[in-house]
Amino acid sequence: TTSRKSRCHSMMGAARLVAGMILAATGACVIDAASIPSQTVAVVRPTSFGLSSHADRVIAAGLARDRGSGTTHPLTTGTTHGAVAQDPIPTAEYVEQPQDHFNTSNTETWQQAFFVNDKYWKGPGSGAPVFVCVGGEGPPIDGSAVVSSVHCNNAVEWLEETGALMVAVEHRYYGCHNMSACPVKSFDGAAQNALRFLSSKQALADLANFHAHAMAKWNLTPANKWISWGGSYPGMLAGWFRVKYPNLIHGSVASSAPVLAALDMPGYNNVVASAYGVADQGVGGSPACTSAIAEGHASIKTMFGSAAGREQLSKIFNMPASYFVSRSNQGDFAGNGVAYFPSQGNDPTCTQAGCNINEICKVMVDTTKGTPVVRLATLRQTQLDWLGDVATTRSMSGLRTGDADYWGYQTCTEFGFYQTCEVGSQCFYAQGYVTVGSMDSFCQAEFGISQTEISTAIDKTNKFYGGNKPNSTCILYPNGEVDPWHSLSVLTPVPGIDTLWVEGASHHAWTHPSAPGDQASVVAARKKIRTYVTTYLSKSCATSE
Repeated sequence: TTSRKSRCHSMMGAARLVAGMILAATGACVIDAASIPSQTVAVVRPTSFGLSSHADRVIAAGLARDRGSGTTHPLTTGTTHGAVAQDPIPTAEYVEQPQDHFNTSNTETWQQAFFVNDKYWKGPGSGAPVFVCVGGEGPPIDGSAVVSSVHCNNAVEWLEETGALMVAVEHRYYGCHNMSACPVKSFDGAAQNALRFLSSKQALADLANFHAHAMAKWNLTPANKWISWGGSYPGMLAGWFRVKYPNLIHGSVASSAPVLAALDMPGYNNVVASAYGVADQGVGGSPACTSAIAEGHASIKTMFGSAAGREQLSKIFNMPASYFVSRSNQGDFAGNGVAYFPSQGNDPTCTQAGCNINEICKVMVDTTKGTPVVRLATLRQTQLDWLGDVATTRSMSGLRTGDADYWGYQTCTEFGFYQTCEVGSQCFYAQGYVTVGSMDSFCQAEFGISQTEISTAIDKTNKFYGGNKPNSTCILYPNGEVDPWHSLSVLTPVPGIDTLWVEGASHHAWTHPSAPGDQASVVAARKKIRTYVTTYLSKSCATSE
């Protein structure tokens, strides 16, 4: 295993994969094969969907496509929020929150930041709604969330028509833009102590407490119905806010929200593989592309097993044959793909070679380039030519302040979400290297949490929230076809719960600011979301209809 401070193994999602790809190619930050037992596999970090999605977009665009005169949050990976110049970004306001909502003997408090857009607000007597954008990871909430950002822009763009009050609430940990806005005074010392107030339950209690603050601040009445909005982990929280506090939240749009906690998540990489077979909505995949990627990785795994095979790999990928001896290095090289394979963050509008599914498949189905292994090597080098320092300098930031691993902690204590590539699955990488054991071992090393305890925590989470069968009404779960997180979301409507399938779309693409190059399905999804929310606002939502 490796230290949690190892830069090689603390990267997340596509950011980790691409940076690891470059690091392995350059020899930087690669643990000497001789120092690792052949039967071990280096710890693989769980993918954080929000940050990974953002890292995907950053990398695939060669930083980020400028959708306006944007601002950059210091904790994002360089992605512009695209804030509109005539709408200034508001500064933070604060509400006092208990450090621990569930321990009355704990009297410590902290100041939680929130942001307001009241430009079109019709006032409390108008009956206009309140839109609350829920904070979380990837990237953290800042003032742009109520003006123009990736978080809740489908709500922002509806403000003028609805006359709604728009508020965005920073998460107690993922926000935490300075120590005065954090629930703890320091992240020094044991990680468990610094993170002991990090949970979805605490975050929801924060939102409930903020609701009381806002009701008083703006003299709101029950006629001002609240709708919660969020994508990814904030989408989970947005939906759960309605589930657990139905007296406060009238309805919810829980975009790309994997609400079913799971220890083993083979569905993630299974969906990645299927995404490369999607052709419509400008995705540009094909079954032949998926097959070529899978065949190439299977061949690489076979080649690992012999000296002759390793020599072939050395020549094809221009790397030392000795690198491929260690099982750990084999897993690092091919267990999550030998190249960058965006799905969660697929951007059909990017133009760099190999930056999205369409561009990757152009390479992988071109038989004139050689065998599938050679095509993978061609793709890898093509991406390295333009990725450069983007991957090594911008995509290595995790969801951390100092040494506090926020997302890793929540996977250990609530969600799991370990994206495996097991033998016999549909995963098109080299199978058998990325297993639950290789992904969750850091829980024991960092937090003293065993796999049995993780499983128990996951069961409690699903029992508390209802998994992908929530007992609630007036919640909409939109999901994208090529987003791997849809495998653990709500996909089947039931009385009171609605779903929306967005063909060809990546991770909550419809919450991003509208842009000319948006997929037709994403444009249509934004309109359908408005229709659903309009319906929610027109009825009681007390019971399903």
